[in-house]
Amino acid sequence: MTLSNYMETVHYKEYDEIKNSTLKEIILYMHQDNILTFYIVKNKKPFYIITSKDIIDIFLNDLLNLCIQDYIKKYPKDIKKIHEKTNILDAYCLIRKNNIKQIPVVNENDELIGEITFKNLSLKIADIAIKDRLTGLFNKKYFDVLIEELNEFNKPLGLIFIELQNINILENFYDHEIINELIKYCAKIIKSCVRDVDFVFRNQNLYKILTFNDLEVTEKIVKRIISKLENSSYKNIDISFKISFSHVPEIEDNILAAIERCEEKLIERD
Repeated sequence: MTLSNYMETVHYKEYDEIKNSTLKEIILYMHQDNILTFYIVKNKKPFYIITSKDIIDIFLNDLLNLCIQDYIKKYPKDIKKIHEKTNILDAYCLIRKNNIKQIPVVNENDELIGEITFKNLSLKIADIAIKDRLTGLFNKKYFDVLIEELNEFNKPLGLIFIELQNINILENFYDHEIINELIKYCAKIIKSCVRDVDFVFRNQNLYKILTFNDLEVTEKIVKRIISKLENSSYKNIDISFKISFSHVPEIEDNILAAIERCEEKLIERD
């Protein structure tokens, strides 16, 4: 989880190219291209940064006609930077510790290749905390959190469990990567059977769905999943699965009872 996968694009120009340009010209350029952060580099290395806060100060202090080189001399900055291979958690701690809103990302040659903002990095970390890294579905931890929140939910709620069968047997015949691809393939199929507002979770070989629908719609989703999985295979591997479902309040009185029902149905012998 390094910054190389999460950084954002940046806009920059070489110092020698714009050093005699006025701040007014730079701000106009930023406005035309809808740029909030503008970098000035020397030989592609971060040298100075102009932010939206700087623009406000420039207007308030009537500095529009000041050229870039004079502005930089008058208002020097200590430009912190961070390497693209830095772990995102380390980057988050650095940015938070120094109260930085954005920080330039550099490569092995110290050249500017992107930036990380505190806001977006925080969102990425929050997303990682609740997502399954393999499939992109929500993870078990987030399922447990939602169940606790929904324990007193007073609207229709469908619960569907899908368990992939014979994974341990398949692991004896196929390498780990193939099994992972199979799990991702099934996740994609299951996700396609629900709406964007529904929640799909994955914990090892078990997928769980929370759908805010009545029992009839929940049953239709179950039939859709069965149809798609039964008629699918991955690299000639047939998809073997068991599925169970429940509903609050039409089958069970509460979500904990609905979960227990789904789990019991999965362990029943066919």
